[in-house]
Amino acid sequence: MSAPLYLLRYFPTLTETFVNRELEALRAGGVPAEVLRLGARADGALREAPLPAPVREAPRGPRTWRWAIAAPTEGQRFVAAHQRPKDALRYRAALEELRRSGPPPLVHVHFAGEAAEWAEALRRDLGLPWTLMVHAVDLHKPRPSLPALLAGASAVLSVSDAALPQLHSWGARAARLRCGPELAQWTALDRGPVGSGPLRALFIGRDVPKKGLDTLLTAWPTVLRAAPSASLTLITDRPPPAGPPAPGQRWAGLLPSTGVRAAMAAANLVVLPAQRAPDGDEDGVPLALMEGLAAGRPVISAPVGGIAELVDAEVGWLCPPEEPRALAAALIEAAAPAARAGRGAAGPERLRSRGFTLEAQVAGLRAVWRGLGQPWA
Repeated sequence: MSAPLYLLRYFPTLTETFVNRELEALRAGGVPAEVLRLGARADGALREAPLPAPVREAPRGPRTWRWAIAAPTEGQRFVAAHQRPKDALRYRAALEELRRSGPPPLVHVHFAGEAAEWAEALRRDLGLPWTLMVHAVDLHKPRPSLPALLAGASAVLSVSDAALPQLHSWGARAARLRCGPELAQWTALDRGPVGSGPLRALFIGRDVPKKGLDTLLTAWPTVLRAAPSASLTLITDRPPPAGPPAPGQRWAGLLPSTGVRAAMAAANLVVLPAQRAPDGDEDGVPLALMEGLAAGRPVISAPVGGIAELVDAEVGWLCPPEEPRALAAALIEAAAPAARAGRGAAGPERLRSRGFTLEAQVAGLRAVWRGLGQPWA
């Protein structure tokens, strides 16, 4: 191979569209990246477009059995120390297949999880350099292997400035490289509803505590008392409550990209009341907020993780986390069309000026690879 190999725990999955877009942009720019995936998620079946890069499956079953009696490599022992025995055998089979087909010049990984452990194992066995993009959950709920991963990676990249002090305190050679949407895909959406009509709020997020969905649902009745025409669409994997739908709520389930775009076009505000979960997990900079700003929609969120690097009063509202009254007050203020219009209009420029774009993300990644002596970057 003459281009990077992406090692991914799950691929594809709807919750990591930033990886899909990154791969698409790299290949469009002449970098023929490929993917080695450890597994896939069910929500990947909702993907409408072809996969953005060729995909190899990590070996399973009989392809791994012969390595149960072979002397383990250093990398295999590293994987075995942090994953299940059968995953260490899967790694060994993948290693031998890479040896036969020709190793890549570099491995790239998003999240300091199982795939990063395989990347570090490949460094130990084949001397392959690898780069790591850390996000949020991998830092706030770290695996025991994290110190070794940070030490072994040739470059560690963080999606926010907020994580850099912690990374530096761990001794990582870390720099910030923001992720972002492809602006042209979102700025073309109709912006007519933003500064007119009743509030049409949109929530996009998984059913995990850090997304703050319970806080939003608690605040919503207060919003409806002040703004009875307001509506809330929820794109989430949480099942809707039993019984008749709550007033002003529409539970859409998980949607493919066309469904998300249609919901964004109908909305005039994006709300994601982020918070720190009881287990310490929190968001970095959620893509849903970036896509909302790219589409010219103001956003409401909370100053956790790196969100304050993106959102302020110019483009939306920041509320204290886990405070339904404060969230309701912001939503009620946003029910006024004039309050939404100016903030929404400022969204795309906010993304451009602060580097929250796919173009900046890919250019920065390629610059890192060139700095590591990779001529194809």
